Amino acid sequence: MKFLLSLLLAYSLQAAGFWTLTGLEKANIYVANKVDSLEKKSVTKIKQKIYSALEEIGVKTKMQDSPTLMLSLKEISNESMHYVYIKLALGEEVQTLREEKNGAFALTYESSDFIAVTSQNLEKEILKSVDFLLVEFSEHFEDDKE
Repeated sequence: MKFLLSLLLAYSLQAAGFWTLTGLEKANIYVANKVDSLEKKSVTKIKQKIYSALEEIGVKTKMQDSPTLMLSLKEISNESMHYVYIKLALGEEVQTLREEKNGAFALTYESSDFIAVTSQNLEKEILKSVDFLLVEFSEHFEDDKE
């Protein structure tokens, strides 16, 4: 019985996560690309994927004074392989709970992926990773709505 309760508690803690997306209604999108060999059309595809994912969950985009959903792509490459670190993060202005109630910029969501890929599969694997991160974001968003 203790084992079952421990397992249930561990699962519920994992599902809850550290980040909160409660009340997120709008977001601007920013893509920071540091992968030299990734074409501009691929970055455009990434932006479109993000816009579509946000639209699907009901988050408005291209609105002034919105939190920023940023996707960054950084790489280390050698002759045949690219090692790409992909991070999806939401940054926004928040108010602290301190006595003076100061405004601050905070990361309220972050998720990342790391891939090792050949040059021939670079775009395909990056897009697959972006899809993975956006699904994770959307699931977290839906969980926080409940």
